[in-house]
Amino acid sequence: MKSLICVRLPQSSLADVNVQKFAEWMGIQTKVVVIDTNADIIEQLPKKSFGDFCLAMSAETLAILQKIPLLSSHLHLYLQEQCSGLFVFGWEKSLHDDVTLSWITNGAVERVIEPEPKQGATTVFHLPSSSREFSRQMAGLGFSLNFETSPFAFQLNPGNTAAEPILLADERPVFVYVKTNACRLFLVAGPGIPDIDEPLSRHNLIEDKYDQVIPLLTFLLSCFGAEAWHGSHSTARFVIDDPLLEDCYGLLDYRELLDSMQRENYGTSIAFIPWNHLRTSKRWVEDLLQKKVNLSICVHGCDHSNREFAGLDRSILMQKAYLALDRMEEHQQRTRMPFERVMVFPQGRFSKSAILALKASDYLAAVNTSCFPDDCAPDDLRLGDFLRPAITRFHGFPIFQRHYPKRGIDSAFDLFLGKPALLVEHHQYLGDGCRKLEEFVRQLHRIEPKLLWPSLSSQLSESCIIRRRDRDSEDVHFFTKNFKLKNSYDQRRRSLLEKEEPDMSLVCAVLEDGKSVPFQSKANLIQFEIEANANQTKEIEVQYHSQPRPKFIRPGMKYKASVFLRRELSEFRDKTLSKHPGMLRAGKRVAKSLKMTGESKSGQ
Repeated sequence: MKSLICVRLPQSSLADVNVQKFAEWMGIQTKVVVIDTNADIIEQLPKKSFGDFCLAMSAETLAILQKIPLLSSHLHLYLQEQCSGLFVFGWEKSLHDDVTLSWITNGAVERVIEPEPKQGATTVFHLPSSSREFSRQMAGLGFSLNFETSPFAFQLNPGNTAAEPILLADERPVFVYVKTNACRLFLVAGPGIPDIDEPLSRHNLIEDKYDQVIPLLTFLLSCFGAEAWHGSHSTARFVIDDPLLEDCYGLLDYRELLDSMQRENYGTSIAFIPWNHLRTSKRWVEDLLQKKVNLSICVHGCDHSNREFAGLDRSILMQKAYLALDRMEEHQQRTRMPFERVMVFPQGRFSKSAILALKASDYLAAVNTSCFPDDCAPDDLRLGDFLRPAITRFHGFPIFQRHYPKRGIDSAFDLFLGKPALLVEHHQYLGDGCRKLEEFVRQLHRIEPKLLWPSLSSQLSESCIIRRRDRDSEDVHFFTKNFKLKNSYDQRRRSLLEKEEPDMSLVCAVLEDGKSVPFQSKANLIQFEIEANANQTKEIEVQYHSQPRPKFIRPGMKYKASVFLRRELSEFRDKTLSKHPGMLRAGKRVAKSLKMTGESKSGQ
């Protein structure tokens, strides 16, 4: 396997450590070489005879090595002949930086541009279409971040075309690739190397760190390919929250939606409120099923009452989780409309206890706009968690994140990492006859021509990350208790499968195509091996010990009345007020004053 060699001086920086940790999180074999400048430098570095490798070092380390007498030419020759890739980070404005830049790039990059005060706080980042080889689905897209000064950047030599910008900030290169004879050279300006263990929060999201994360990810995935953790295929799904199953719901016209889906080739899931399980017409569903369209329904809360899954009482939460499934199953039996055991939390609010309740109630996964529970501790979720298809920090149960279709970069970033590109909106978004949605779908197909739109449960149960070990074996990390693994190769293949399971006492068996297989526990992971023939699909199931279902406590008349009132007012808002913007704004103010919106005092 290819290795990443992190070259450091004895006084290593935090950035040096962060590069190593990031690479290890991405599943890359990593080694640290601490250079003794009083000994032969070249002898301390690895040689090609030991296997293929890439190097990573700071600009400061490279500059110090380059200034050692008689070493410069030998080091340049070594980089060209021995290593297949070089990542140099932390380029800041100094004399040695400019000299070293010109030396390492053969004059393609002239100097580092210092930060300057900005008139506006917004810095616009862009990934040029010409860099598609490296940035793949993100090529041609951009994002904005707020900085008081402009970032460090590179000044390229206009007469030397060897340097290719991968990321621009306000039209200046901050991450570049330089074509050399053999070594793939990547340079990133500025001091920002992300810490994979940095805690994130609702106010400190991974989207705020794209400028730091994208260069390092691009280098690792470009140079290590299948030997780094990567997704198996690209999928997407559009989810609409709340609507009933009827001809029209508010500004949603199902006929227009179904026509749009067939015309633009995408799939939709309706997040259906189980409280409405008796309100669907069997004839309407029969007509829908005959059309064989890519439309499905999943579970959206239970009663959809205010923050109903944000409580801490596990017994009450399990009652709601089970009752929601009972209602959906009754709806399925009555209408023959299948449903997916995937939860979308009302108002996006949930607690850690709610996640445990879903796991105990046999849900497949949760799909949510926010992955932060209401009772989330400051360090519960970290940057690295959001580089995986699903968050599994809470009891090993998967939470898949979704985005509003506002910025193409968010979906492109998900696809770049092998995550499902999950989208969410409400009926109002479709009031233009699905035109905005269709344009976004077309954009997704442009950035990923091989994009597939399977049902929600299908793509979640096939979601995984893979890394190649050798010619006929691989490691596979999956997320849902039911998992499908397809061997797409034309030869028999051996896979080491793993899934996060913090409480192994809950696991009673692992099944492969219905037959029990031995498994082991290692560092909160359940692990087992399987072999699959060419183009064979394996059905995996992790079975848990059954837990007693809590005794159902019938809610009182006051609660039933409040749910009925909430649902009636919500439908009046959606079906009537939504067509009159002024009345809708007034209605929202009233709902907020009655604390019916799910918003907390902090506005989260």
